[in-house]
Amino acid sequence: MAHLFLSGKNEEVMVGNLLEDFVVGRIDHPRNAIYNDEIKNGILLHRLIDSFTDTHPAVSDCKSVLYDKYHKYAAVLIDIFFDHFLAVHWAEYSTEPFGDFRKRVHSSFENHWSILPEKMKPMIESMIKHDWLKNYSEFWGIERALIGISRRTTFESNMEKATEDLKFHYQLYDEKFAVFFPKMILECNKFLIEKGYSVTNMDAFSKI
Repeated sequence: MAHLFLSGKNEEVMVGNLLEDFVVGRIDHPRNAIYNDEIKNGILLHRLIDSFTDTHPAVSDCKSVLYDKYHKYAAVLIDIFFDHFLAVHWAEYSTEPFGDFRKRVHSSFENHWSILPEKMKPMIESMIKHDWLKNYSEFWGIERALIGISRRTTFESNMEKATEDLKFHYQLYDEKFAVFFPKMILECNKFLIEKGYSVTNMDAFSKI
């Protein structure tokens, strides 16, 4: 969910941001010529978000708590946990009602259905049908998401059990998210402004 929120108000940037997981290699590779500049900027924004997240001390602190049990999947878990905290604290980071945001996300992907990779479409259909973004605010929603991800992993990850880790270390993750996320917003807004797009809620700057 954070990737979508951090995309600002441009539909195609938002679609490109989530689509990045299905894009291989350089953005200027001929295989990616089917995407326009807005979609490509969304792909680049996704990569900026991943790079910033992977190197931020607050995120590293969270991953270290989970690493012994989940190893390389610790990073995946923190992404999901942080989506939970964004949903829980939504009003602190956005003036857009959460319901309106979810509708905007759903319509953005429906409007660009024709450019989505076939492998991506079942995920988007499920996201819309089951309102994944709303469910992230609840423990059962996180558990459901983790079960789905765990089924797709090559090795046994045990991620479906990680909701208990979220509950046990809840205050720690919540505090680390509050440190990390405003700075993540700032980085993404810089990118969006440079590209000429409207940005994510400026009120979050006051939290830095």
